[in-house]
Amino acid sequence: MPRPRRRNSLAHRRIAAEVNMTPLMDLTFVLLILFIITVPILDYKTDVVPPAMNTEATLPETDPEAIQVTLDSEGRCAINGTPVAVADLEAQMMALKGMGRRRVRIRASGERPYEEIVALLRPAKHCGLEVQLETRAE
Repeated sequence: MPRPRRRNSLAHRRIAAEVNMTPLMDLTFVLLILFIITVPILDYKTDVVPPAMNTEATLPETDPEAIQVTLDSEGRCAINGTPVAVADLEAQMMALKGMGRRRVRIRASGERPYEEIVALLRPAKHCGLEVQLETRAE
């Protein structure tokens, strides 16, 4: 006598487990397009406001060990009172470092953009000098 077939054999129990990927891909492409459009519109500008001085202690006006770099409101740069181009700062600082100067004191006008002050910091760091930023009480 033939054996009766069982109803819940493996052939009948196999379930089709498919995930429809079309909606997921649609959502992915919509998000991709959204980010492609919005990222260039974002403004990455950061306003930097220097902290207020809360002490009466000040550094002496002249420091024989320091290189005094100034940036005036018109964007002119000077080392120890002598006008110099920003492109020549690193060479001038290296020469003064060879004469025993180890610090740079930067005094910049508050009217100048912060990028110009950073341009004064880079040569000093390349020369391995200690940098001091001067602020003035208002």
